[in-house]
Amino acid sequence: MDQQSSRRFFLHKAAASIGLALTAPAIAALVAGCESDETTPTPPVGTTYTVDITTIPELSAVGGITLTFVGDLNGGSPVFISRIAQNTFVVFSSICTHASCEVDPPAASGSNIVCSCHKAEYSSSDGSVLKQPTTGSATNLPRFANTFDPATSILTITA
Repeated sequence: MDQQSSRRFFLHKAAASIGLALTAPAIAALVAGCESDETTPTPPVGTTYTVDITTIPELSAVGGITLTFVGDLNGGSPVFISRIAQNTFVVFSSICTHASCEVDPPAASGSNIVCSCHKAEYSSSDGSVLKQPTTGSATNLPRFANTFDPATSILTITA
């Protein structure tokens, strides 16, 4: 290699190295920005939420179920509220216990809740597992304690 080619080769490699050194932090920041290690904070244990049942038509009769947001209960994800008797409700999470996917509401009255990620099925009345996912296993959807005041139609849910 002659001196001119050697110098050109050196300058080319030096410029490429400097460019890489200058852009590496920006690329690393972009890649790291795509990751999400954040979790939605859960409310302190004992936090209560109230729901006026008269404002939710799906809960006007026994057997009704709705998927709704109740403040930051359930880490900010919606919860199912199921009316299983005239004055009895079950409140449970909408997050599959197998892979943390949000489950789909029942397609029709009385049908099961299905996780579209791996096809686990849950009871629409209480969130219990009826069919395990195609891979792995799931447990019942977590429930939230609640009380119902029939005089005011207010459901009080406790985290």
